Amino acid sequence: MLFAIILMVSLTGMDVDSLTAALHVETGMAYLEQGLPDRALQEFNTAPEKSDRAWDAYLGLGRIAVLNSAWGTAEEHYTMYMELKPFDHRAPLELSEMFLTLPARFEEAVAYADQALTLAPLDGRCWLAVADAEAGLGNTEDAIAWYTRTIIENEELAFEARLRMGSLLFQQGDLSGSREVLLPAASAGMAEAHRLLSLIYLEQHDHLRAIDNINRYLFLKPNGLWADSARQYLEELSFESAAGIREE
Repeated sequence: MLFAIILMVSLTGMDVDSLTAALHVETGMAYLEQGLPDRALQEFNTAPEKSDRAWDAYLGLGRIAVLNSAWGTAEEHYTMYMELKPFDHRAPLELSEMFLTLPARFEEAVAYADQALTLAPLDGRCWLAVADAEAGLGNTEDAIAWYTRTIIENEELAFEARLRMGSLLFQQGDLSGSREVLLPAASAGMAEAHRLLSLIYLEQHDHLRAIDNINRYLFLKPNGLWADSARQYLEELSFESAAGIREE
């Protein structure tokens, strides 16, 4: 490691402290991707001690705070990062995504989504943030337009966009439209798509398809947040089927 640091210093002209700090940040980001936030936290806290230009450490600290639902701390770190790197869209984007989950901060979520989109107009996550903001504002057509663009132009986020658009259409009472949007996501093995399809089929009194999608959800997410409700639906549908057979 020491040899690598010396070599990079000689090639890039960076001082040892700045390069060491950068390595701590890089290691921290790797730990986050591996689902090891405690180890990442140590790296991100160490980086600013090595160099006052370890700015990405604040982005990492913000992400860890979000994982811990420490909203105020996350906002502080993201704000610090935006002051240091005002042309980077990631902090306003992640603030928007965080505030979209907090009803009391919705107006700020909208503002940060717009800011992120301005900084990165071709970023798919920015499109989703703006779509979610438009949906929250009640601008359904605009939200659908952004979701549709994501589905068409961003393969990586297309299924996530389908889930959000399908959920919005379901809430609006457009069961057929929601079903059409969700079916490709369900075919790709997304449990949330099966959950929503189950609810759609229940509304349409198509119990066979509802049961099929409930079972698929439970296969994919046996301990998911909806698992208990899913099992209850199965029991009720089984009871109704048995009752119907006895009546015949």
